[in-house]
Amino acid sequence: MKKFLACLLCLFFCFGVMGVGTSQAEEVVEVPIIMYHSILKSKKGMYSVHPSLLREDIHYLKSHGYQSVFIKDLVAYCEGKDDLPEKPVVLSFDDGHYNNYYYAYPILKEENFKANLNVVGCYCNFSTTSGDSDNPNYSYLTWSEIKELHDSNIFEIGNHTYKMHSFKPRYGIAQKAGESDEDYTEALKADVLKLEYKLMVDCGFRTEVFAYPFGRYSTLSEKVLRELGFKAFLTCNEGINKLEKGDTKALSHLKRVNRSGNLTTYQFFQKLKSF
Repeated sequence: MKKFLACLLCLFFCFGVMGVGTSQAEEVVEVPIIMYHSILKSKKGMYSVHPSLLREDIHYLKSHGYQSVFIKDLVAYCEGKDDLPEKPVVLSFDDGHYNNYYYAYPILKEENFKANLNVVGCYCNFSTTSGDSDNPNYSYLTWSEIKELHDSNIFEIGNHTYKMHSFKPRYGIAQKAGESDEDYTEALKADVLKLEYKLMVDCGFRTEVFAYPFGRYSTLSEKVLRELGFKAFLTCNEGINKLEKGDTKALSHLKRVNRSGNLTTYQFFQKLKSF
C-alpha cells in the first residue's frame, strides 16, 4: 500500500507540474514589432522602404500565420483583460510621414492589416498650417489626415512628442546636462501634453502609446509619462517581445526591429529570426 501511495503521489506531482508548466507557457506570447519610417518609390535606405516591399512583408507575415494587432491590444493582454492571436505582429510607423498615408494606407486597407503610427506634432502642425502637405518625398500628415487614419481603424496613433524629435538642445527627450529633475519634468510634460491637446481638439482622441525619439529614455522619463496616462512605450532596442498575460512590466520597453529598405523581404525576416 505504501508503494502504491508513493507511486500515486509521484504521478500526481509529475502531472501536476506538467499541467502548471503548460498553462503558464500558454500565457506567454512572442510579439515582433517591425519599425518602418518612410514608404517611398523614389529612394530606399535604412529608413525608406519601397511600397512593393511593404506589401511583400505583409504577404510573408500572412503566409506564416501572423495576425496584425495594435499596441493597445498588447496593453489589454498584459493587463489580463483580453487575449492575443497565436502569432501576433505589430507594424509600427514612426514620425508621421505623409507617404504613410499616400502609399502605406491603401496597401494596409487592401491587405486588411493594422498598424501603429507615431506622429511628431510640430511636423504635422506645419503641414496643416503651411499647406505644403501633399508631397510623399518630404511632407508630413495633417491633423485631418491623422483623424482619418485613426477613424479608419487601420492605424492606431501614438505620441512621438510635439517638438522633441531633434538632436538639439536635447537628444530626443533626454535630460540636458545640469537640468534639474523639476525643470526636466516640466519641459517633458509641456511638450507631450501639447501634442495630446492637438490630438484631442483636432482629431477627437488621445493616445496611451508613446514612442521614444531615437529610442532615448530614462527611469524619470518613464515615470513622468506614466503620470500622464501612457501605458506602452516603444524603444529602438531590437529584439522580440515576450509578453505574459497579467504582467505589464514588458510594456515599459517594447522592442522594435528597424525595417531597412536595403534588405529584401526574405533577408529581413531571416534577420528577425535571429533574435
